[in-house]
Amino acid sequence: MNILVTGGAGLIGSHLCDTLLRDKHYVTVMDNLSFGKHINPRTTFIDKDIRDINSHRISYDIIYHLASLKKVWNGSIRSSDIMDVNYDMTRAIVKKALINKSKLIFASTSDIYGNSKTFLEDEDITMGAPTNIRYSYALSKWHSEQYILNYVTEKKLQATIIRVFGCASPQSSKSWSGGHVPLFIDLALKNQDINIHGDGLQTRSISHAKDIAEGFSNCIEVGNEIINLGTDQETTVKEIAEYIIDKTNSSSKIIYKPKEEVFGDYKEIQRRFANTDKAKQLIDYKVNYTTEQVIDEIIEKWQK
Repeated sequence: MNILVTGGAGLIGSHLCDTLLRDKHYVTVMDNLSFGKHINPRTTFIDKDIRDINSHRISYDIIYHLASLKKVWNGSIRSSDIMDVNYDMTRAIVKKALINKSKLIFASTSDIYGNSKTFLEDEDITMGAPTNIRYSYALSKWHSEQYILNYVTEKKLQATIIRVFGCASPQSSKSWSGGHVPLFIDLALKNQDINIHGDGLQTRSISHAKDIAEGFSNCIEVGNEIINLGTDQETTVKEIAEYIIDKTNSSSKIIYKPKEEVFGDYKEIQRRFANTDKAKQLIDYKVNYTTEQVIDEIIEKWQK
């Protein structure tokens, strides 16, 4: 198949390209390299803003839309931009998919679940107060999901929505945008202190980006569905920091900061795990790496 991957220079996107090429698809990457790095010479690369995709006349059988502005911690991206740009990209991608009769596979996020207890794809979603700008990323994805599903119902768009839980690999960014695991590893290797928000007992689920990419690839034949991808293994943030410090023989210290100092009135998610029952049923989804194996691989690669 002829496949387009927007955001194909990012973490999941780069692994997805490897998987699609392995399966003998022809792969084009469209990415403006705001965050990622194009590392696969076997793909056709287009350095382009996704919002301008409809000036690109080539048709595709499948469009994977992974490009996204994400929540960041250094103030380099405004929350209003996150909502505007993510919606504008989704609208442009939907238009492209409709014109070309392409199947759309959209990367959403587990953030939209908030403090869910079940993480079921069909459960009602409750978001926090709009006075807290940290909800902007989750809201942008939620809005895009609704926009896509409206077109599924009204315009016969073919689309699968994938809600991605935490993942990492040696290709992860070492900043906060890459998540706490690669950030902690980078700090530990530099013997720098690791900051944890609150008591560190909040749980997260971290899988290998290769497993996530495999799940994306296997969704090509799936119908109009919402599917979780990730792992149901839960680890506390504190456990991860301690494990990384031990594995790297680091002199880093763990510094605990009050949640309110970092998040204000944002209700931080206390427990997160990927409920992948539906993915197992629809695409025979498998988790091949434990969180510890993901960490060990990153440490091994980054120590070289």
